[in-house]
Amino acid sequence: MKTFLKKIAAAVFVLSGACALLFSNSPYNENLSDEDRAVLSEGSTVIKNTASYKKMCIKSDNPYVKRAVETVSKLKPAYLAEVIREYPYEGNENLMDNFSSLVMDIPSYAGIPYYSERAEEWYDLYSSAKIVSSGTDGDVQTVKADFEMKPFGLVEMRIVSEKGDACYYYESTNLSTMRYYDKFNCVSPECMKSIIVIFREEEKWILYGIGAVKAPSVFFLRERVDTSFMNRIKTFCAYFFEKMEKKEETSEN
Repeated sequence: MKTFLKKIAAAVFVLSGACALLFSNSPYNENLSDEDRAVLSEGSTVIKNTASYKKMCIKSDNPYVKRAVETVSKLKPAYLAEVIREYPYEGNENLMDNFSSLVMDIPSYAGIPYYSERAEEWYDLYSSAKIVSSGTDGDVQTVKADFEMKPFGLVEMRIVSEKGDACYYYESTNLSTMRYYDKFNCVSPECMKSIIVIFREEEKWILYGIGAVKAPSVFFLRERVDTSFMNRIKTFCAYFFEKMEKKEETSEN
């Protein structure tokens, strides 16, 4: 009996070690479920509404990933969403450059289709997108633009795009107060951020998007604000991930 128990204990120890090794080599932590990992391995997109910024599922020593996590942690958002997609590196060597060229085409933001669950209708995510100023400093491009965004009206945004060695960082931040149907202020300046990080992890690309909003978590507004912001952020990331994928397929043909 003792010998049998020792064998069971040894098997458990080996299995635990294998699991620890598996997770140590993964760019995700324990907050990403096995089901989510399976979805990613199948080539599909994982979209998560995370209750707290402390439950973000990314884990990497990549400096851009650390920058994204630190930025969100400092913001301490009341609303947060994560969007994740993986691609094999082989055959997608130009993925980072292709995505950068798409997401920095600011006027193309106008007309992104968005489905409002509350109204059960399709809208434009942005009805207009106009560049106010643009500048480049080395590998960093900074753009200020005005977006018309229902139901928040005109929103001034700052967009930063930076390329590194096999990694990419995108961050948009609101510079103006956002008002809900011009009735009340719901987001103060620099309290809404959309961040997308692309980085190479061994033989695959990781596309990781975060939408973070620091806004009053009032019980009778929470569902409405959550729907208004989170669905838009998820739509934005999913739209450009899909658009980049189509561009990759076109370039192959």
